[in-house]
Amino acid sequence: MIVLDRDVLVKLRNSDQTVVQHLQQYRTDEWTIPAHVAWESFQYHGSRTDMVQELQHLRSSFDRILPFTVDTALEAAYLDEKLQSQGVTLDPIDLLNLATAQEAGGRFITHNKNNFDRGPVRDLADIDVVLTG
Repeated sequence: MIVLDRDVLVKLRNSDQTVVQHLQQYRTDEWTIPAHVAWESFQYHGSRTDMVQELQHLRSSFDRILPFTVDTALEAAYLDEKLQSQGVTLDPIDLLNLATAQEAGGRFITHNKNNFDRGPVRDLADIDVVLTG
């Protein structure tokens, strides 16, 4: 299973060729997004009707939208503690999205090299950083 971050979702929607080609290696995997990525997507719409349409689009585009659960919260707390002990911090939304992927047993796909392409983060989670120009 792959779990897409918001930045990869946007690039995929915009048919960024580097992202599209990179994701081809996962064509037979289950494609998911965290509920927080859905929330981030809703923020770009001004009405509930538009948000519901966005939700329908996300549901039709992905195999699942992964929920945020108490187990995900536990995973986020664990990851945060481990990273902070090594002097690394993540923005809360990045931490929650990573924890969602980790708790579900998925590979987190992101474009956010600055936050995720670091040894301590890679040592704790299964991450694929898509490098684009």
